[in-house]
Amino acid sequence: MIRVRIAYALGALGLTLPGQTFGTYVAFYYLDQVGLAASAFALARLVFSVWDAVNDPLFGYLSDRTKTPWGRRRPWLFLGLPPLLLAFYLTFNVPEPFRQGQALFWYCLGTILLFETFAALTWVNHAALFPELFRGQEERARANAWRQGFYFLGLAVSIALTPLVYTALGFSGMALLYGALGGVLVLLFLLSVREDPKAQEAEPLSFLPAFRYTLGNGAFWLYSLAALFLLFAVGLFGAAMPFYAKYALGLGPEATSLLFASVLLSALPSVFLWARLAGVLGPKGAWLFAIALLALGAMLLFWPQSLGQALPVGVLIGVGFGGVLVLGDVLLSEVIDRDAELTGRRREGVYYSVYGFINRLSGPLQALSFALLTPLFGYVSGEAPGPSPEAAFRFLMAGPPFLAILLALGLALRFPYGARG
Repeated sequence: MIRVRIAYALGALGLTLPGQTFGTYVAFYYLDQVGLAASAFALARLVFSVWDAVNDPLFGYLSDRTKTPWGRRRPWLFLGLPPLLLAFYLTFNVPEPFRQGQALFWYCLGTILLFETFAALTWVNHAALFPELFRGQEERARANAWRQGFYFLGLAVSIALTPLVYTALGFSGMALLYGALGGVLVLLFLLSVREDPKAQEAEPLSFLPAFRYTLGNGAFWLYSLAALFLLFAVGLFGAAMPFYAKYALGLGPEATSLLFASVLLSALPSVFLWARLAGVLGPKGAWLFAIALLALGAMLLFWPQSLGQALPVGVLIGVGFGGVLVLGDVLLSEVIDRDAELTGRRREGVYYSVYGFINRLSGPLQALSFALLTPLFGYVSGEAPGPSPEAAFRFLMAGPPFLAILLALGLALRFPYGARG
């Protein structure tokens, strides 16, 4: 089974490399490198966000209804991978005739929509394979530890190493390298796993019943809302960290990188510890422990005055974040298992797609948190930081995340599954 765990984790790494690089650097490329106006890019991302919210449920539903000799998920991954990698390359390789005026806007819009379409298609089907490939709480915890460990490796490459890569190879060379590497990893995964033919024997539910059962599942809502608040908190940590380092700690860019590293490098080895704790405490007990560590880390962010004081807090947050990632999919898989017992049909695609749609709400919540800085602290921009930018970013880094994590903890306590098996 270790072979399947590693293969599945390689698939996650292969999708993370282009996906995270796209999310981190697409704005920098179009605004700073090829000169697209910020307002035009914002309009393109707005259209992108609307389509992004719609396509996940659609692809999940289609995946659940697929019947082939090769399974339900793998054919979609084989079909979606080449256009995904092509779209990734085209996104970071604007031809000269499209670098002027409206042509640049339409090229940007077209490529990011193409990328998002096939990113959603591949992500939904890769995620939907998890509950089918791995059965039982402990096996899922071990498998997800490998998956999240490779995910953090992908984050480190995509965020930290990419500037070195595009400086050496250019953005088009970077896209070609990451696309080729990601494609090879995903193909290794696809050639190493097989789907359970019994999963597609039952007649699939039609569109409305498929979503009605999902949206009426109370355990699914408890888990998804808790996960939304946790994703919002962790996302806000990342978005606010450069401001926090500059205004609250008085640090430069290099020290900010060390803060990011304290989170990522502590999260990476912790995933295997959380897999073991899931066997001792049960997935729910370990999940609650991880959420509590995140809450403690958020609260402690109010006080550091130097890099040395902030780094241990970053380690604490990284360890808690690793636990949330490892245990979350184990608990969501149990929700799907219970649903399959009730309906006689496995519908991982619909569940993961609706879950992805709910997670999209973390973006507007982060935007709202930034919007609070002006009325509460007078912060407008770096050119007009107001009278107390230090207080503003201590609040942003610790206040909304701490409140969100407490809400997640309250929801998690009510989650009905995941006791020690």
